[in-house]
Amino acid sequence: MVRLFTAGGIILDTVVAADGTLGLLTMGGNAVYSAAGARLWMEGVGIVGRVPANYPAAHLERLSRAGIDLAGVRHEAETVEEGEWFFYRPDGSRRDHLHAPLADPLPAPAGTRLTPDAVAGLERALASRTGGGATFAAFRRRHPVRLADVPEGWRGARGVHLAANRVAEQRAMADGLVVGGRIVTLDPGSNAVDLRADAAGLMNRLGCFLPSEKELAELVPGAPPPGALRALRALGPALLIAKLGARGSLVQEGEAEPVAVPVAPVAAIDPTGAGDAFCGGVLAGLALTGNPILAACLGTVSASFAVEAFGPFHLAETSRRAAHTRLLALVETLDPQLSGRLRAPLAQLDPA
Repeated sequence: MVRLFTAGGIILDTVVAADGTLGLLTMGGNAVYSAAGARLWMEGVGIVGRVPANYPAAHLERLSRAGIDLAGVRHEAETVEEGEWFFYRPDGSRRDHLHAPLADPLPAPAGTRLTPDAVAGLERALASRTGGGATFAAFRRRHPVRLADVPEGWRGARGVHLAANRVAEQRAMADGLVVGGRIVTLDPGSNAVDLRADAAGLMNRLGCFLPSEKELAELVPGAPPPGALRALRALGPALLIAKLGARGSLVQEGEAEPVAVPVAPVAAIDPTGAGDAFCGGVLAGLALTGNPILAACLGTVSASFAVEAFGPFHLAETSRRAAHTRLLALVETLDPQLSGRLRAPLAQLDPA
């Protein structure tokens, strides 16, 4: 039985890490990483999304074997010809919206570490391309995830995470799924500016709103994260958790001062999908414990496993016991008074 599901994109990523290491044609997409982030904590997680006819079946099969229900994944007749490339910088920023044909020879085997000159040359070559075939971005615009795509048997799910999608569809899904006490969380993604006009409506119908620092600045221009969270909080009762990258997250619960949750220290290989994995962990934490700060801690641990390898499978295949061990270590780094308050909800989690 599906207890939680995520809705959004399922794509293919090729990543050039900050040190030049290649991660080639890995499974990606906000729905995939958020589902993997939730599965780390509980069984019964599914995905609602759409894929082109030529999407690699092996990726979907491996995700299914990891315990994620794909009954909500719809295959379209259309094919995608080009995959997206991400180039990461040492400061954590990245260049994206670069594409190359999926059929083109790859520059080197996966795991190869390119020299800085080779990385710069590859980036220039991709940036200089003109025209091109169908991309995953174009596919998602033509085939957004819709409320009607949710399998009938999933309507009893306890929670859903709405990853970035076409704005009209994301709003319609929020309206249609906020019923019966279901927890609905939403990541505005690149749609933050377009959602700004409806911010009050969102705050009044969501269980949790999860902007990144960049998106928070677009929603409340000119305000630092704590002030921006307070401004959004004044619009409605939704829980707010801002994703601050390497600085962790900031939890705005009610009228209290925002609470900072640090990152879990790990050796980061590929930051792709970390924010989405965080969102999935938060949804699972809210469903399992109802405690916003502990939910942010679960999200932090999900993100920490996401960045340890290219693609989502390291996260999707990590044991719950390993996640629980890392969670306990993270909670112990918090202020003693705060960590003490989390002991009771922590006891509700099954580490098996």
